[in-house]
Amino acid sequence: MYYKRCTIINLNYKEENLTKKIFYLFFFACLTSIQADTFHNINGFFGERATGMGGAYTAISDDPSGGYYNPAGLAYAYDNAISLSASNYTSGKKSYENVLGPGQSYGREFRNYIPNFFGLVKEIESGARIGFSILNPVNDNFLRNDQIQLPIYYPSVSSIKNYNRESNNIINVGFSYAKSIISGKLALGASLYYMQDTATLSSSGLVQFKDKTFITQTLSDSRFTRGLIPVLGVMFTPTDTLSFGASFRRYIVTSENRLINTFFIDSTGGTTENILFVEGTHKANGGSIGDTIFRGPAYTGRIPEVNEARAGFAFFPNKQFVGSFDVIYTSGYTYKKNNTEIFLSEGTILLTLTDNQDLELKRYATTNFAFGLEYFITEYFAIRAGTFTNFANTKDQSWLTSAAIAANSTLAGDSERIYSDANTTINYRLPVLRDNPRNEHVNTTGYSLGFSFSTAKASLGINLIKEYGRGNAKLDSDRANQPLIYDSSTIYVVVSSKTN
Repeated sequence: MYYKRCTIINLNYKEENLTKKIFYLFFFACLTSIQADTFHNINGFFGERATGMGGAYTAISDDPSGGYYNPAGLAYAYDNAISLSASNYTSGKKSYENVLGPGQSYGREFRNYIPNFFGLVKEIESGARIGFSILNPVNDNFLRNDQIQLPIYYPSVSSIKNYNRESNNIINVGFSYAKSIISGKLALGASLYYMQDTATLSSSGLVQFKDKTFITQTLSDSRFTRGLIPVLGVMFTPTDTLSFGASFRRYIVTSENRLINTFFIDSTGGTTENILFVEGTHKANGGSIGDTIFRGPAYTGRIPEVNEARAGFAFFPNKQFVGSFDVIYTSGYTYKKNNTEIFLSEGTILLTLTDNQDLELKRYATTNFAFGLEYFITEYFAIRAGTFTNFANTKDQSWLTSAAIAANSTLAGDSERIYSDANTTINYRLPVLRDNPRNEHVNTTGYSLGFSFSTAKASLGINLIKEYGRGNAKLDSDRANQPLIYDSSTIYVVVSSKTN
């Protein structure tokens, strides 16, 4: 999971005019950047039945996708060997309302095609099966160019131009094992996935002001993260018509790498004080502003190491009908690091202290729900439907609270001086006033509809997913929250073969 840090460094000790101009570039760079969705914990579905039933699959999981949802369910796979592959096409839009001025909204559209799943399961002995699966929940490549003329809320600006190229990819590869015990009524299973999460971004921006001055910036950002995802599962079937399932997974980062560099020029002033250079990694971060040298907090190359627990039940009243319900809990996550900033210039030192939270990795716990139905109209044709929630893992903030914070930041600044002498100044930045890259909060609801045609040897499924929600985003630290609308549609095509 990946989100670009929108503010490279705090420059409040410099001229206020320069600080505001720097904000324009990073503000609109954030707007035009399309990233893998880190604001929600449910990102995509895997497998024909699970997708059509809205992800309510923990108490079923009897096909290769069970390695992800609940590996214990593989013990009840109907066939000795099943292979399954799936692809999806996604299109969606985030609409930030009244960002540039009254009625001047800004939209981010995204479209991508993802071969998102391949898996197989095979019986190795009576009641025991092994599985193999490859999950590719994110495989995005974006090229976006934007030109904005005369934004109402920024009256000194004539035009803003941004050019962004971005690539995001997440791949998980793993093996599964499941075995039924106690006369087949209880099954245990486990999966272990290798995870590789990569992201790259390059952008350039130009802000032209009405007084003929300008600022320009280039940015390059790349991240590479490896890790493991162990999954444990249990399935209990007390009767032929009822089953209960539960699974637990954890994300474990084993290695990280991050490299960011940016170059910034402001045409006003005519001195090197208006030239900024930054280069940072997951170990250190530093650069220069004219003759001033600074060192800041390292960038993160990690992803949040959250835990996820699923529990559900399924009801099979007859061979034609299945109903299922899931509860999905994802834990919060906090990561600590040193966020101290040091500026050295002509024998003087500016030290800025704040809390030790890594805001890019901060997550709040969520509890989501999924409900699905399956009905075989004929022996070979089935229809599936489902609904699910996808709550934001960010902190919700009322408009009034965000307005109060913005007013305080505008009038008093984001830092308070706690010590000063001829050579040294120490400031403390209030945590609530720190620039937060996780600046969106949208709770969404989704719906699924699927159709499947199957024979004894193969099946073909088509599933439609629609997800929608309204929330808020804080793109400008000097203003209150803006309304945000999230709307996406996905088509999944799934093909599987079976061997008895």
